[in-house]
Amino acid sequence: MWRSIRLKFVVIYLLLMLFTLQLIGAYFVRTLNASLVRDEVRGVQKQVSLLAAIVKPELTSGGGRSGDKPGDASLLSVFPQPQGGAIYLLNSKGVVEDTSAGSALIGQKRIDSVATQALVGHKSVSAVRYDPSADQHLLAVAMPLFQGDRFIGILEDVVSIQSTYSTMRQVTTIFYTGSALVLAFTALLGIGLSRTISRPILDVTRQTARMAKGDFSRRVQVVSDDELGQLGHAVNDLADKLQTALSENLRERERLRAIITYMGDGVLTFDRDLRPVYANEAALRCLPRGAEDFSRAGRLLGVQRESLAPAQEEWNWVRELDGALLHVHLTAIQREADTDGYVAVIRDVTEQERLYQKQREFVANVSHELRTPLTSIKSYLEALGESGDLDEQTRRTFLDVCRQEADRMVRITQDLLQLSGLETQGIRYVEGWVDAEEWLTAACQRLEMQARRQGVALDLRPVPQLRFRGDKDLLDRVLDNVIGNAIKYTAAGGQVRVSAECERDKLRVCVEDTGIGIPESDLPHVFERFYRVDKARSRRSGGTGLGLTLAREIIDLHGGRIGIESKLGQGTKVWLVLPLTEGEPA
Repeated sequence: MWRSIRLKFVVIYLLLMLFTLQLIGAYFVRTLNASLVRDEVRGVQKQVSLLAAIVKPELTSGGGRSGDKPGDASLLSVFPQPQGGAIYLLNSKGVVEDTSAGSALIGQKRIDSVATQALVGHKSVSAVRYDPSADQHLLAVAMPLFQGDRFIGILEDVVSIQSTYSTMRQVTTIFYTGSALVLAFTALLGIGLSRTISRPILDVTRQTARMAKGDFSRRVQVVSDDELGQLGHAVNDLADKLQTALSENLRERERLRAIITYMGDGVLTFDRDLRPVYANEAALRCLPRGAEDFSRAGRLLGVQRESLAPAQEEWNWVRELDGALLHVHLTAIQREADTDGYVAVIRDVTEQERLYQKQREFVANVSHELRTPLTSIKSYLEALGESGDLDEQTRRTFLDVCRQEADRMVRITQDLLQLSGLETQGIRYVEGWVDAEEWLTAACQRLEMQARRQGVALDLRPVPQLRFRGDKDLLDRVLDNVIGNAIKYTAAGGQVRVSAECERDKLRVCVEDTGIGIPESDLPHVFERFYRVDKARSRRSGGTGLGLTLAREIIDLHGGRIGIESKLGQGTKVWLVLPLTEGEPA
């Protein structure tokens, strides 16, 4: 209840008003009372001065007193007095010489405090006292009487001023009654004013509470231009800016979450005790059992306290997990010089390592393929240079070997350049219409002489009448490699059969031979660079080991597929599929 600013404001306002009214009332009553009493004292003093001139002869006549003789009346007894009042004439010793209070008091010594002070001090004294027996307030005024310079007595007049106090009581009652009414009106006014002041504050309070809960849909209603209005404007402006900032922050968080969730690299966060906190889909895919291994991801990836150097903030290592090579980059999250957690970025480098291995093998193969003819050329040239007595036939034989080895290096270089151009799209692709029958017939005619020398029958089956889009020169290279290999690895008396058929919107070409075949373990590798099944025979026949690799790149460039099927000792079948142009008539 006392937490309400409205109640506090009203109570403080009322207390201030009450204190003000009490202060004003006390000052007013006290000032009015002193003024009224002062007026009464002045009136009585005037009356005493007048009586002093009348009764002074009684003290200067040698002590005789009026009324000593029978039938004589006292001068003061016949003087009119208000109710409760009395006049006393005292000599210099304080003995009553005359009084209006009754002859019984004449001759007695008066011990009244006012009279005593006047007798002792020889000066006028006035005082107000309360008479309990009469229940009224009395004003006593004593004035000294002198005969020349000689003090002869005093004249004391006691007057009732109860009417003055009754008037003061009525005035006080009226004042405090009015003060109570004013206080009540002030309370009502304070309640209304407090509502006017506290309503904007309550609106601001409710608005800030909504803002704390994330609700920025409402605004403070501003009805004035004072400080409270400025506060309302400030809160509304703060709500707008907070809403904008939080919306932007939320968008950034969602964008960051989306990036982390769908990025190719795995992201795994740990707390300061290296307990897993969050992992994206890529990180879970790196674990052997996915989400089931989340709780032990740190142990599986090698994230352990003893392996982290305390002076570092970043760590890198490669870990083999379930047959995959994972590169782990761990970073510490620092907050005010303390480590608040860790973030691990996980990248599967298995394929990258495989490519690196292939590159190393490729360099080794190129070096080996070039070293063999270079070694032969160097040996024969050294023999020619050192032996000056060689006959012309031997010299010509050595030079033929050098020329053959040089031609072999040229073929290897050309095949490598053509393969590199296909992979980097550096070879110009000239697309045109290719007639399937003419294409296959021309290829068989080019290789007919090689087949006859080898003693192999080259048979071309009927080809459907159709055309397709492609680069004829590159496609000729494919057939030369595939059909040439079939003839090369088929013994005399064998057969090579070339056929083609249309399968929906594709042309399927097959080259089958009855040659030596390929072992099953070598089939997955025949399209790799420099790979040979019969390495000795390939080198003797001038092969570079790049023919099928080039054929695959050319077929891929045309949007087709190439494959091989073989059984050792029973022959090999190579097939290629090329897409036909939609809508082109056969």
